[in-house]
Amino acid sequence: MNWIRAFVRDTRHLWTLLFLVVASGAGFLFVRSKMIPESFGQYGPYRATAMTDLAALPSRFQADATCLECHEDVGEERAEAVHITVRCVHCHGLGEEHIVQARKAAESSDVSIDPASDWDGDFMTKIDLYITKDRATCLACHESVVGMPEDFQKIDVAEHLEEMGAGEPEDPETCFECHGGHDTAP
Repeated sequence: MNWIRAFVRDTRHLWTLLFLVVASGAGFLFVRSKMIPESFGQYGPYRATAMTDLAALPSRFQADATCLECHEDVGEERAEAVHITVRCVHCHGLGEEHIVQARKAAESSDVSIDPASDWDGDFMTKIDLYITKDRATCLACHESVVGMPEDFQKIDVAEHLEEMGAGEPEDPETCFECHGGHDTAP
């Protein structure tokens, strides 16, 4: 019997470690079972209901039709424009508060609509509605970069501005000397 007592005494740290490993493993399996959705794995390593769940979420992006309810003139200007596929949110932000104010203003003449702010130059801006008369917005898509499709309208900025005789090449509004905001054809 002494050898059993000695064995237990000498291996106590191993038994403690074994207990901690088993308890951690059991805890991990329990948390994992609560975190993984039931539909995971039905179609391979995917959550089968992912698309349905995402479609049910409210979208923060407004359709252009929402903007064009009030801004019909912009719709007419963009009707034949090259940028017909560029959405309003790309250049003006989400406009959530603006739309709420506009709908309230349509119901009551006491409600005013805040004007759009100037863009702060940050593509991750928190501004609700802004005006982007800044070449950075144009160049986000049109600056010639490696990997851009061959048929995409790209420019070498310095060369283009020199060819066009830009008055102030470094001015953020230099693109708008020749191009409009909604119909960009020169």
